[in-house]
Amino acid sequence: MTAPLTTTHGDGAPVAPSTRPYSHWFDVHPDLGISLMDHLWNRLDGAYPQKWRQNFPGQQSIDNWCESWVEAFEEEGITPGDVRVGLKECRRRFTWPPSCAEFIQACKPFSDPAAAYYEAVAGLLARGKGELGVWSHPAVFWAASSLSRDLTEQTFGQVKDRWAAALRVQLARGTWEEIPPPRAQLPAPGKTAMSKERAEQFVREVGAAGVGAGNAVDGKRWARRILERAEKGDKTLLQYQINIAKEALGLREPSTNGF
Repeated sequence: MTAPLTTTHGDGAPVAPSTRPYSHWFDVHPDLGISLMDHLWNRLDGAYPQKWRQNFPGQQSIDNWCESWVEAFEEEGITPGDVRVGLKECRRRFTWPPSCAEFIQACKPFSDPAAAYYEAVAGLLARGKGELGVWSHPAVFWAASSLSRDLTEQTFGQVKDRWAAALRVQLARGTWEEIPPPRAQLPAPGKTAMSKERAEQFVREVGAAGVGAGNAVDGKRWARRILERAEKGDKTLLQYQINIAKEALGLREPSTNGF
């Protein structure tokens, strides 16, 4: 690991405390001995040797990066847990250091409207069969519930703007009720929850991605289903999905040791 950042400008003069607005991101973490932003800089420097550091010709540029990213983290509600997810996603997504916007998107992969759309449609189809569905985050479920008919009857291109808006509203809530068990729904005579043509189109769109076939019996079935898939070696799961499932079931305590 590289040496922690210093609180000096490029000419060696210390940064006056008043020039940096207070944020918990600047506090020295008791287990790390440096701030979380210093720790994040070091992690990105380690993940992208030479590539990351070459963007910072002097201490002033590092200070500018730090304050700019903290401002974005505060405005977007990013948590240390989100940053852990972001670092893992960066390894998968980027061969070059991410911008602030790219990193924030990596911190909350379930907030990507396109990816969340396919998850939502698959989840709604599962619920139509009496299953809970697999949901990476409760916000995706509640957004899907508000547009269930549109999501199952229209393509992503037709519904993407309304879907993105509904997802933004739910993600901004910050807290969510548990995902409820599905209610049995009988289609009207001669109808199905999704037309044959639409179902075939959806399968083509998602590459015939499978949905688990467990029967939902409680509001945390989504978490149990994720762990069941993980135990079976499902490689499509992301680590953050496994982590939040364990936390929901009380099998894992949130980490407090940085990222």
